[in-house]
Amino acid sequence: MPANVATLPEEHRSCLMGRVAGQRPRRRRAMLIYVCAADSQDCCAEKGALQCGAAARLRVRARKRGWRVHVADLHWRSPLEQQRDHRFPVLCITELTRQSELGAVVPVLFLNSGLGTPLLPHTLECADFKAALEAADDENDKALLNKWYTLDCSTTPPCYRLVRGAPARWRREMARTLNVLVRTLPQEACDAYLTTVVEQEVQHTVVMSVEAARRCVWVCRAGGAGGGGVGAGVGGEPDDAAQIHELQRRLANLQKELKVHLSERNIIRASVRGRSAASGDDEYAEGVRAALVERLEALLDALVSEHDAPPGYNGIPTSLLDEINEHLIFCQKSAQCTSNREITLNELKTYITGDSNVPLALIGGAGCGKATLVARAVTMAPTCQQDLAVIIRFVGLTSQSSSSHQLLKSIVDQCHVLNTGTVYRGRNDVASLSTLLPTLLTSLGRRRPVLLAIVGADALRAARWLPERLPDNVKMIVTVTEEKDEPSSSAIMAVLSSEDGPKVLRAPPVGAEEAKAVLTACAATYSKTGAASPPEAAVKAVQKCTLPLYAKILAWQISLSAETFTEQEPDATPELVICEDLEGQLVQILVATEAALGAERVKNCLALLTASRRGLDDTEILDMLAHDELFRSHETYLPWAPASLFWPQLAALLAPWVRWDARGAARWRDAALAGAARDRYLADAEHDVRRTLVEYYEGVWYSENDPKMAGRLVSQENKFSDECYNTRKLDELPFQHYHLYREAPEVFAEQPYFTQLDWIRDKVAAADCAHFLEDLALVHIEPLPEHIEILKDLFETHCYALDYDHRQFYSLLRVTIEKRRREGVEIKSKIVENWLAEIYDPPIPSFYPMNEDYWRVEGKKREMSMVEGFDSKTFDLIVRFDCRGKYVATVSTEREEICVWDVSKCQLVRKIVGVTHPINLVPIDEYRCVVLCRRELRVYNLDQGTFLVALKGVMNQKMPYYGLHDSTHLVALSRNRMYVNLMNIETGDCVTTFKAGEDRFLNSLLVSGDGRVLVCGDETQKPFPLLVWSLTSRKLLYDLRIPHHDFVTSKAAITYEGSYVCVVSRELDEPSPNFIVVYDLQSGTLFKKWKPGCDTVALAISSADGCVVSGLADTRILVWDLVTGNCRVTLRGHVSAPSRLRLARAGGVLLSQDDTCRDLSVRLWDLHTGKLIAVYTPPERITSCEVLLGGSVLAVALENCRDILCVQLHGPPGDAVAAGRDLEHDDGPYGDPALQGRTLDVKAAETS
Repeated sequence: MPANVATLPEEHRSCLMGRVAGQRPRRRRAMLIYVCAADSQDCCAEKGALQCGAAARLRVRARKRGWRVHVADLHWRSPLEQQRDHRFPVLCITELTRQSELGAVVPVLFLNSGLGTPLLPHTLECADFKAALEAADDENDKALLNKWYTLDCSTTPPCYRLVRGAPARWRREMARTLNVLVRTLPQEACDAYLTTVVEQEVQHTVVMSVEAARRCVWVCRAGGAGGGGVGAGVGGEPDDAAQIHELQRRLANLQKELKVHLSERNIIRASVRGRSAASGDDEYAEGVRAALVERLEALLDALVSEHDAPPGYNGIPTSLLDEINEHLIFCQKSAQCTSNREITLNELKTYITGDSNVPLALIGGAGCGKATLVARAVTMAPTCQQDLAVIIRFVGLTSQSSSSHQLLKSIVDQCHVLNTGTVYRGRNDVASLSTLLPTLLTSLGRRRPVLLAIVGADALRAARWLPERLPDNVKMIVTVTEEKDEPSSSAIMAVLSSEDGPKVLRAPPVGAEEAKAVLTACAATYSKTGAASPPEAAVKAVQKCTLPLYAKILAWQISLSAETFTEQEPDATPELVICEDLEGQLVQILVATEAALGAERVKNCLALLTASRRGLDDTEILDMLAHDELFRSHETYLPWAPASLFWPQLAALLAPWVRWDARGAARWRDAALAGAARDRYLADAEHDVRRTLVEYYEGVWYSENDPKMAGRLVSQENKFSDECYNTRKLDELPFQHYHLYREAPEVFAEQPYFTQLDWIRDKVAAADCAHFLEDLALVHIEPLPEHIEILKDLFETHCYALDYDHRQFYSLLRVTIEKRRREGVEIKSKIVENWLAEIYDPPIPSFYPMNEDYWRVEGKKREMSMVEGFDSKTFDLIVRFDCRGKYVATVSTEREEICVWDVSKCQLVRKIVGVTHPINLVPIDEYRCVVLCRRELRVYNLDQGTFLVALKGVMNQKMPYYGLHDSTHLVALSRNRMYVNLMNIETGDCVTTFKAGEDRFLNSLLVSGDGRVLVCGDETQKPFPLLVWSLTSRKLLYDLRIPHHDFVTSKAAITYEGSYVCVVSRELDEPSPNFIVVYDLQSGTLFKKWKPGCDTVALAISSADGCVVSGLADTRILVWDLVTGNCRVTLRGHVSAPSRLRLARAGGVLLSQDDTCRDLSVRLWDLHTGKLIAVYTPPERITSCEVLLGGSVLAVALENCRDILCVQLHGPPGDAVAAGRDLEHDDGPYGDPALQGRTLDVKAAETS
């Protein structure tokens, strides 16, 4: 296993190895506000303040952070809520449970002086019911109890269940029955049985979840009678006093419990003073709105910071780990559903552990359980082969598995990481990926057994990349749906066919008894009220059609007969329609849903869901339904309230048939059902439905600003903030327009998302290159238009760099177009001509190499493997001259060369050859420098190319540390590391020594920029001290140490004038992460201590900016204020620890890079604003780099590249770069003009 994969946290390593049990929790980026309300009529103003004020503002704030905010509110005084039976609370708890799986639930509780409508208990234990009967003195009371409760012997243990009755009698007698139970049940039983909806909601949020309690916001009215008293909803019977007293007692208990569990700052006590005045209501609502905004924004900010994840781990992008994790989660769920198929499972196990070299095709009809069989086999496989690497994909589960190309890329990336530790960096086209996959599988198979499983492969008609023969130690299972008209002859079977294979395994038919067991188990699961035995007709039906999916559909229909979440009367029993085949029964899912919730409403809602490209989330669906007159009412406080209730009803009803993906979007769970919905809902209304989606994502409704849509209007700009984009709009619009322009492909090909560069860049920023290539594949024109062809070449060739950071778009498009020009292809399209001005003067800062022959380097770009290390280091080190802005020196150890370059012109100024094994270089001035040659220090003149002097003595082999004191002296660690020598540069003699003491060994040497302060670490003493000398007075100033701590002196930095030194420290006896300490060297005191929570891997300190910059192991870069000690900004973007930090000489600009090259790219940051300026991903790995001229130019040394790369910043540079460029401006020549570009040999001078 590659080193960077082996050092990953266990959860990430298990994920890459395909361990189902090792899956990570989903990274949810959703704040879901669930409204708990005692009486919806008593909190209209408060809920209006939430829906139209606080939530609308919160949605805007969340989108700028890449989050989603949704308000789930079922309390609208609907007929369902007023029926006072248990369907409404069951719906509420079902919706709450669903939301808790989609993100972080934030309960907002509206509770004043009443608990709302009391409910009769749904069930009573036999003992409690009999006790209540015995305690009832009045025969009428006993008669009431016996009338409304019947013994249900089908449950275990038996219980008394509330019967369904006519609503008129229900409402008339409910209060009387409640009073009987209040009087006859003991108090503990009353607490258990007699609950209102709001009590159940509080129980399932605040009481049962510490996290939900921490986030819960309680809005209560302070003063005033309000609209709903304690007895609200209680009938006007003479003996209501007992019930009112019971409600008062429970209300007091609930308020007491809330005060215990909730944070005081999350309790909003809304004042009603002045409410009787003309503007009192508005002032009151505004006060509630402001309080809700303050609390909810604070909770959102906390959630964002808690759930923040790095872009990558050890060079592996988080997006790949998330993709694999989605499939592992689905695999685990599928494995739990499978029936007892031990014979087939054993055959799969035999194949996995055997020595076959051909794929295995698991064949069966739709709905026969192929996916669950494979899921169970994959889950069990690692128990037989401990080292097995599992790569499993369910076709269509995610956007990255929705097309053949994307699925292949995802599989190649996982194989590549397991082989080399990095994702694939080559050309992203099917041909290149198809060629590479067998190579990767072969390489991986030599190290460990490999299992590749693709479920639903028949959906990939063009998957010609599937191997027909497999390398040793590699197995592949694909599932293929057997078609009625052409059994076993699908396109996938043709791809897999070879002389020896594929091995075919048929999914065994389910037996009649097994199908009956599935029917009974699913009926019990789907029912909300406890399941009776399935009707005889259903049992007979599953004897004929034994498919598990068929049995599940019948079980679902039976559960509808028992109870639904609709306004139908409780005694209304839907007809159980049984079809002979699966296709007909699939349609019955839609028919039954329409019967339950209304055909037109269901059609309008499911048509939108079916027509969408990748499903719709709750907020999107409510926004669109709110625009539909079918989902509006004049009786509710907000006109679109019916939509807010309808969607949870539909979601609860279709729960077995709809799944929610990682972003919370509802999608059909089964492809066959999706097809049935498409035929039913889009056949005659496809254009209107897609036009509705287009209008929503184009923001047409937001522009219209209809008052009836208050709270549901949202702007649809492409970009929400610097880092967050409107992914949904950018993904959906091309797809919807493709269908609308299907008859006019030329019109479609010239839409803004193919012609406007800002639109294209936004799409790449929001998604990735694969998603854009998916859009390009929708253009069906032969030959492709020129601009489409260029975009296709761009995204296939530069996929890795653009996926890493979209800011490189303009420079890489320029590379692509210039390559075509070199090949003699003329630009013919007006669209491409319009692009040229933009790519040469881009609207965002963009790095572009100045080297004339850069295209040769780009053309030779190879597939890079971290395992092999660097191929060839042409340049080991780049050193800038601080007294000259545009010149750098490069050191080439193997070639024994030192070169001087003018980076503004990308020209070689001098080449000094014959330097004996140069390792390091420290400039004295613009011409002279001290070079470490093996273990000697030698002084050269780079202008004249002459050797000046060799300093006396030999350096320590492992720690050859030295630094400049002034223009004539330097300090160097002695060979035995027991003292520091002060050397004369001109004569080579030792002037004096600084000795730490007897038997004390120094392990570092740090000199301030002005050469006045020297800091060394002493590895002998415990605790580890830092020794600080004044080089001016040549005296030891301080012996700095922290009890029980060591200093990691390899990670230290000192300000130019020697005022502060920062160094990494670690505790000796604790395994906790290291931390940063800053010493004030004017007083010798500990100035600051910073604990970022993970190891620091690099440090830099800037006097000009008054800050310390630390690179962390978790890929973050923190900028600490030297004055206040606070963290100014956090810089994110690297996918591996940024271990190289370089500050621009003028300050204000930071260059960061990973010197292990797990992260290939170099990033430039503005330290004043904390924003990224630009990114550059080179075609080869970086061996050294430097920032010059304020960040307007980078000098980059690449492996296998004979010249340094001079990368210039194009476009608006920003204030920091512009100021630094002006300060470092340098237009003078280097030394003697007659020696320009000369090669000078110093070998003879060194040996003489």
